Amino acid sequence: MRITTGMMSSKYIRNLGKSAYEMNYLNEKVSTGRKFFTGSEDPVSAIKAYKLRREYRSTEIYDTNISDVDSFLTMAETNLTEISNSVEKTYTSYLKGITGTMSSDDRAIVAKELENLQDSILTSLNAEFEDRYVFGGTSKDELPFTVKNGELYFKGVNVNTQEDEDGNPVDLEELKNETINVDLGLGMTFDSSGNLNTDTVFNMSMSGISFMGFGETDGTPNNLYTLIGKIKDELNDPDFSLENITPYIEKYEEQKKQVLVSITDIGAKTNYLDFLKLRNEDAQYNLNDKILDVEYVDSAEAIMDFKMQEYSYNAALSMGNKILQNSFIDFMN
Repeated sequence: MRITTGMMSSKYIRNLGKSAYEMNYLNEKVSTGRKFFTGSEDPVSAIKAYKLRREYRSTEIYDTNISDVDSFLTMAETNLTEISNSVEKTYTSYLKGITGTMSSDDRAIVAKELENLQDSILTSLNAEFEDRYVFGGTSKDELPFTVKNGELYFKGVNVNTQEDEDGNPVDLEELKNETINVDLGLGMTFDSSGNLNTDTVFNMSMSGISFMGFGETDGTPNNLYTLIGKIKDELNDPDFSLENITPYIEKYEEQKKQVLVSITDIGAKTNYLDFLKLRNEDAQYNLNDKILDVEYVDSAEAIMDFKMQEYSYNAALSMGNKILQNSFIDFMN
């Protein structure tokens, strides 16, 4: 078979184009650092990269959720500390008021202090964080704590009688245990019945009645706000009697410990969030390393491959001068 100049030229140009394309491809690898640009180039690595990036996006969501919950707990701790301070001031005030040396006018002054502390506690109980009430459980639009005719209500339910405004009984224990579950990367799962496994989520709900108390014990209210009101009324009573005020004081001192317990609980949750945050950061670091390994090339290796291809291309150009230098005039000669 006779090999013509045209055949050599055509094949040379075709191979030169392939070489130029390969050099450009390797140059893009050097510029971007990527091993491949489309999934068809390396399907196995592309699938692996997709899974890794999906996991990484999940860790970013967890990071945002952890930050939001941490801010929420910080707000809760701030307001709960204010409530605790008011509770302690109440304790100090009524201790002054029950001494036998105080006159009725002095007790009236102490009673007024208690009323102001009640207002302060109520304000803290209705504190807001972004789109929800801190101590309202799952409440977003409904003000959790209200006072009507001197009685404290939680979501429209009297905290002492545990009845709504129409006199219907309501289970405050259920409202106390309301949950707002957040996925913080604990591997959220469901059981065979489709119920959420609570161990795999974080409950950020906080109900004010859990530490303020509700219901009555032997006719004595368990709620701190109500107890302050009862102590205030006894101090204002012209027939003030230590015997009459004692049951309220005893119950108050018993219930106020729950406020400190709740503050301690928030501290424990905050420490747990710190642990989750560090764990999530470690997961992001490891995933990032894997993504780099799957998707990106070693820069030194990429540059070396490009230079080798560039050398081959230049050699091909040089060879082309020899292949294409003969012309029709050359053959005529």
